[in-house]
Amino acid sequence: MAEAALAHPPQDDLLARYRHDGFVVVPGLFSLSWRDRVLAGMTETFRLRAASLGVAPPAGEGQVGFSALLAGLFDRDVPGYMAAAKLTQSLASVHQMGVSPELMGVVEALGLGLPAISTRPVIHYMADRLKIPGGYQKTPPHQDWRSVQGSLDGITVWTPLFDVGLEDYPLEVVPGSHLQGLLDSTPDMPNYRVRPELYSEADFRPLEMKAGDAVVLSGFLLHRTGETGGQNVRVSLSFRFNNAAEPSFVQRGYPDRYVYRADPGIVTPGFLSADDLAEVFPEARR
Repeated sequence: MAEAALAHPPQDDLLARYRHDGFVVVPGLFSLSWRDRVLAGMTETFRLRAASLGVAPPAGEGQVGFSALLAGLFDRDVPGYMAAAKLTQSLASVHQMGVSPELMGVVEALGLGLPAISTRPVIHYMADRLKIPGGYQKTPPHQDWRSVQGSLDGITVWTPLFDVGLEDYPLEVVPGSHLQGLLDSTPDMPNYRVRPELYSEADFRPLEMKAGDAVVLSGFLLHRTGETGGQNVRVSLSFRFNNAAEPSFVQRGYPDRYVYRADPGIVTPGFLSADDLAEVFPEARR
């Protein structure tokens, strides 16, 4: 991954701009080989589920082909599409990217002396033809700290797998809004929406980004998804970190807002037979 060694901003400049604006863009933080590795795992996950339903592989390569693959599965089986999308957040390659030397160097440069992962990686797949019936498409104006409530210097790192222009549901930020602290919000599942009287539309700045670029956001920065998108899927990954050495986080006893529980029931009725098990362990037939 030698191509990751691009001309990144000096650390002092990076930290100064981050503290002033509440966000900082790091061009070319991730090499395209990182992108290709993660994208390959995502593609195979969706392809396997689509193939199990008899969905023919789509024509096209790159973003066009990937978009067609997701749309084909979505049109045939929305729950299956959603399950595959959720599973990609647990791919080992995604987690490896989230603790890569490239990323951790930026995290530490921004002053997180004892970085701790605050949530599992989040992946957003967004396109006009992938709108979940009864679900949400775009995130409203919000602050990440409200859902995490971790260290005061907690951050989110957001990176796209394909170029994001003004017509690709860009991330929109309000520079300097982190200095206002936690803003009044109302529930807007799966997130919160900052009260509209606390900002104006003119405050938001859309971020045009290339594949491999990353933007680091303060947990208090006001941001949202842009309004305009298209048929090709916009894929973005988010990695969130707390600082386990931040004094208020320590004094509050390291609060954790996320609870993961296993369902003890059998999800698929009639599963698991000896023949099913023998597909992996042939000895089970004996």
